[in-house]
Amino acid sequence: MTACFVINGTPYNVDLTAFPADITLNTFIREHAQLTATKFMCLEGGCGVCICVVRGKHPATGETRTWAVNSCLTLLNTCADWQITTAEGIGNKRHGYHPIQKRLAKLNGTQCGFCSPAMVMNMYGLLESKGGRVTMEEVESSFDGNICRCTGYRPILDTMKSFAVDSNIKLPEDCDDIEDFEFVACPRSGRQCSGGCHKKPLTALTYADGAQWYWPHSLTEVFNALAKVGNEQYILVAGNTAHGVYRRSPDIKHFIDLHGVPELKQHTIVGEKLTLGANLSLTEAIDIFQKVAQRPGFEYCEQLWRHFDLIANVPVRNAGTLAGNISIKKAHPEFPSDVFLSFEALNVQIIIQELSAPARSMPILEYLRQPFNKAVITAFELKAYLKGRFVYHSYKITPRAQNAHAYVNAAFLLDMDVTAWGIVNSARLCFGGINPDFVHATATESFVIRQNIFDKEVSAQLFSLLSEEVVPNEVLPDPSPAYRRSLACALFYKTLLKLAPVEKVRAEYKSGANILKRPLSSGIQTFETIEKNYPITQPVQKLDGLLQCSGEATYMDDTLTTSDTVHCAFANATRVGANIEQIDASEVLAISGVIAFYTAKDIPGTNNFCDQAFEYEPEEIFCSGVVRYYDQPLGVVVALTSDIAKRAASKVKVIYSNLPTDTKIYPTMADVFKEQAMDRIKWSTAAQSNSLQLSDQPDISARGVFEMGGQYHFTMEPQTTVAVPFEDGLQVWTATQWMDQTQCVIAKMLGIRVNDVQLKVRRLGGAYGAKISRGNQVACAASLAAYKLNQPVRFVQSIESMMNSNGKRWGCRSDYEFHIKNNGKIVGLTNTYYEDAGCTLNENPIEDLTPVTAKNCYELNDSNSKIFGQPVITDAPSSAWCRAPGSTEGIAMIENMLEHMAFEANIDPADARLVNLRSGNKMGELLPGFLQSTEYRQRRKDIAAFNARNRWIKRGLGLAIMEYPVNLVGQYAATVAIYHVDGTVVIAHGGIEMGQGMNTKIAQVAAHTLGIPLSFVKLEYSDTINGANSEVTGGSLGSESLCFAVRKACEVLNTRLQPVKEALGKNVTWQRIVAEAWTRLINLIASEYYKQGDMRNYLVYGLGLTEIELDILTGNHLIKRVDLLEDAGESLSPYIDIGQVEGAFVMLLGYWLTEHLIYDRQTGRLVTNRTWTYKPPGAKDIPIDFRIELLQKNPNPAGFMRSKTTGEPPACLAVSSIFAVQHALQSARQDAGIAHEWVRLGAPTTPETIVLNSGTQLSMLSLE
Repeated sequence: MTACFVINGTPYNVDLTAFPADITLNTFIREHAQLTATKFMCLEGGCGVCICVVRGKHPATGETRTWAVNSCLTLLNTCADWQITTAEGIGNKRHGYHPIQKRLAKLNGTQCGFCSPAMVMNMYGLLESKGGRVTMEEVESSFDGNICRCTGYRPILDTMKSFAVDSNIKLPEDCDDIEDFEFVACPRSGRQCSGGCHKKPLTALTYADGAQWYWPHSLTEVFNALAKVGNEQYILVAGNTAHGVYRRSPDIKHFIDLHGVPELKQHTIVGEKLTLGANLSLTEAIDIFQKVAQRPGFEYCEQLWRHFDLIANVPVRNAGTLAGNISIKKAHPEFPSDVFLSFEALNVQIIIQELSAPARSMPILEYLRQPFNKAVITAFELKAYLKGRFVYHSYKITPRAQNAHAYVNAAFLLDMDVTAWGIVNSARLCFGGINPDFVHATATESFVIRQNIFDKEVSAQLFSLLSEEVVPNEVLPDPSPAYRRSLACALFYKTLLKLAPVEKVRAEYKSGANILKRPLSSGIQTFETIEKNYPITQPVQKLDGLLQCSGEATYMDDTLTTSDTVHCAFANATRVGANIEQIDASEVLAISGVIAFYTAKDIPGTNNFCDQAFEYEPEEIFCSGVVRYYDQPLGVVVALTSDIAKRAASKVKVIYSNLPTDTKIYPTMADVFKEQAMDRIKWSTAAQSNSLQLSDQPDISARGVFEMGGQYHFTMEPQTTVAVPFEDGLQVWTATQWMDQTQCVIAKMLGIRVNDVQLKVRRLGGAYGAKISRGNQVACAASLAAYKLNQPVRFVQSIESMMNSNGKRWGCRSDYEFHIKNNGKIVGLTNTYYEDAGCTLNENPIEDLTPVTAKNCYELNDSNSKIFGQPVITDAPSSAWCRAPGSTEGIAMIENMLEHMAFEANIDPADARLVNLRSGNKMGELLPGFLQSTEYRQRRKDIAAFNARNRWIKRGLGLAIMEYPVNLVGQYAATVAIYHVDGTVVIAHGGIEMGQGMNTKIAQVAAHTLGIPLSFVKLEYSDTINGANSEVTGGSLGSESLCFAVRKACEVLNTRLQPVKEALGKNVTWQRIVAEAWTRLINLIASEYYKQGDMRNYLVYGLGLTEIELDILTGNHLIKRVDLLEDAGESLSPYIDIGQVEGAFVMLLGYWLTEHLIYDRQTGRLVTNRTWTYKPPGAKDIPIDFRIELLQKNPNPAGFMRSKTTGEPPACLAVSSIFAVQHALQSARQDAGIAHEWVRLGAPTTPETIVLNSGTQLSMLSLE
């Protein structure tokens, strides 16, 4: 049986039995249609890179509609009759680009570009679904499912908001207006596609392995299908979004597609009853709620739709259904379902029908708690509640603004006595996130009946009772029971504040009634450009920006290979500290589709993916002895598909030995210190034995501890390698920042010559240090399989595998003591810091990265300061360099000490910095000017006044300054070739373009040096021929060094061409010069390189000021404004550098505020190992007012062409965010009557940290 659908105007008649029963649309698009603009990473609907747009008919209304979907969750067998559009389908280089694509490129909305096609398609889907008319608020709320790790979101949001009907975004003159949206003509009819290409409806299909699919078109047919299921596992298929939370069982044999059942997609409103078909999507439900909220009795639907709008993200809400959400809750009671909670509080009735039984209605909670046999949810019934008498409020408290499940969610329905406001007739108080069995606060519900909840004594009893009956369980990775209990009480307190008459509420308390409301974001970018130097210093569009926005830019997994390509997945060891005695893969090798399984014994050369030639200690590709960390790879499964390989890998059996029962596991440095396992601390030889010499008698002395956790790099492109046997060696396309090392370890692993392994890298979809050495493990495993099997191998590591098995940012702990004068002047300090190495000391920042920033720009020397670092070995993957490694910790430690000093001396933090600046340091000029331009002093006063007027909403201002040393090392090769036919230029080099704009800067330098238009210059693949022996691209070193190498090569070419220019005279064209040079047999290819010492080292300065607003009751925050002043010298490419500043800062905002790595102490397993549990910043977590300035009239005499690097230094300024939190929190603590005491904040400072340090007691939850 064939299914018909259309992709980008091309019809596909697909024999479904030729594919697995659960193949996704994403797999078909990429591997079979070979359209690679649509990416994948998390495979659970949490990152957004897989978004495409579909069009189909509504089964109940017959209306054709358009919506965006996560193609990684959408099952191919549900796509019949759909019109599917990917980024290639709306615009490309051959047929012209779409305005969204062009505008996103023009407004500098791409960096690595891996997420860009999906950003485009998300916006395209939004405009199509809304008839082209959207508001800026709708736009900004609609990117909740798109993660970008590079840009900081601001330019993306600006681009998309520019299409809104109320847009105020200023556009460049050459930006196209939005054109009418039209789908391509149907190839069969020649008319616009309407979803009618498929003639014969699908009914049922049986696969060779016994799996069955059913496509019912009525409720009767649904039950006919259920009757055939027997006792085998089945699934009612709607959006398949549950797979993003709980992985679908591989044992499912029956798939019943509900998309075509009209009874389940209807809704009616009759009198005082709203009936919603069970298979309505959450988006459809939101649309219905928005309309129904205008009807008397259904005003509460306004709150319903706003709460539903916080569920997951746009593509998930487009596909996920009401019944699907409730079904997850039934199967998994711990699931924090917002649909269930909202409906249960409203006493919504659920209509269910069992096989061979009539439909019946019941409360949702009853349905969840009873067993049913093959039941189908058919509808939900919502009744009217008289406005003025009934009050409905709901809340959802999450770790970030959007696309996160709740810490605690709550919904309250109160029947109030309208004749005596405050008296409660009845109450439904529902909470989620407490424990799997807790829904209603039944004791509190009973207590409030006929009580005046505004009465002081009643409310005190109410909260005491509520606190007693809300007993959260303790389960990772959920926050502590104490925090969740506090949230439950705080949320009902907010309702109390909302409902109470104005005269009964203390003025300072009123603002606590509402959840923080975020206005639209905006930004200002200020920079200098020097026209006489163009294209140098010119703000140009990123060289490959359009290719990225259209999806035509290729990444490693986009490399097309022959049909015999096989796929890999790691098998892992899970008993930390044990020894692997035996590995049994017999069950794996018996699985259909599995090709091979390799372990350490199958490696012909060295079992090592880090080479000592590059100053690394060995790390095993496959564990062969003692297990160093949970999920350490012990072998690789090779199979026909990636899904088969991953499923099979979990079936490898391992026999362990030598694991004493009392062995303790220390997955983090905090665990080491908690257990005082001091043998894990590796004392450095650089210990300073000299005692501290105070420069003066101190007035104040204090000590503290400052802790920073790890951070997952969260590259949008996974660790990826495609290895292809070629003649007598391998060609390897691999996502690496260091081709030289990757080439070396592959060759040594296989025991072959290095020149038999050739690498190619077009670009990376983000790196941040994750692909310096951590990707070598994947590269070696794929290369081993390709070498053994003599066929192409593709290995794309899953997000769980990457997060479990790959190293992350070095965590850090600072134990410090300082001695100061009353004015904050330092007379002495000590800082003993420890950094979390993981299981080896590779990529260690302690010796040369952290120390050089640990004194910053302050008057500290070897006498009055003692700074000493030590690595700590933990039971975790070896830690890795991560954006601004070492310097992030170094700057944060000293800046935290300055904040603490200001607090103890009771002086302004800015004054503490000013008094301690090194004499003659550039910061002495920059800081006073920055304080003035940001209106720092006035804003501190305004914040103090605001905090005095508000008890539960607090604001804070955090300052950070930075002196960042740039040390240029290594060597980088580049080749420049001029084509004699038309004078165009191509460049290849040993660096890696990964979003930092290296290639754009290189092209600008080449064009400037050769005196040709920028459009003449093209950058090609980086490879291990033209880029042989090149240094790692990292540490913000690559762009400058390669610009230097390219300029040298261009100068060589200019020298060769000079006699030709002189012979031809003035006013001769570039093309004529090149053509004549070729006829004279002049070499038009030049290779040059940068080597250490060609340029001088220098310092980068930066200043950051962050203003934050806290909800003290929930711990949630808004970043109201950020000002950054970055010393970029004379920026080679201002748009690139502005993007680097914004992106670095926002990435580290995640580090300080939302990204939490949580491990199971018993096993060492990382429990926050996917998008469901690990939360980098989203589009609504960025500063509301984001102001960036590149320091002007500031040439760098040491840097390349007077410029400075920008990729990493701005990351160090994001620590200002937790200083702002400290400022706000101290006001709350003062209001709570807590003594003046410094609060230990660190990375991450989560909402839990804020609430539990606020001093809030239950007795304080009062109206007066």
